[in-house]
Amino acid sequence: MSLEKLNPDDEISFRDGARHYISFQVKLLADAARDLLLAPISMIALIIDWITGPPVKESLSFKLMLLGRKSDRVINLFGEFTEEPGYTLDETVRDVESALMEQIAKKNDSKSES
Repeated sequence: MSLEKLNPDDEISFRDGARHYISFQVKLLADAARDLLLAPISMIALIIDWITGPPVKESLSFKLMLLGRKSDRVINLFGEFTEEPGYTLDETVRDVESALMEQIAKKNDSKSES
């Protein structure tokens, strides 16, 4: 759920708070990993562009910027792209949460049958 959909007067349940915290940490990790990868790649792309002198549409630096924009949408760090079509990490977090909840439910069911 995006921040805009939360009522500022409502209390946050432990489960919702934990979900938001874990989701945000996963996104921060993905964002940091992306930045660590793109920093040296952008330097190499710039050097290649200086040497080859391509037009902007063929520039490696320009293509890298476009890739960075796409990765911003996928990571969706601050929930600004939740209403737009396309994959985001939020979907993966929801899928993992659902799978974990199913496993917990199965474990609780097997304990109650014993």
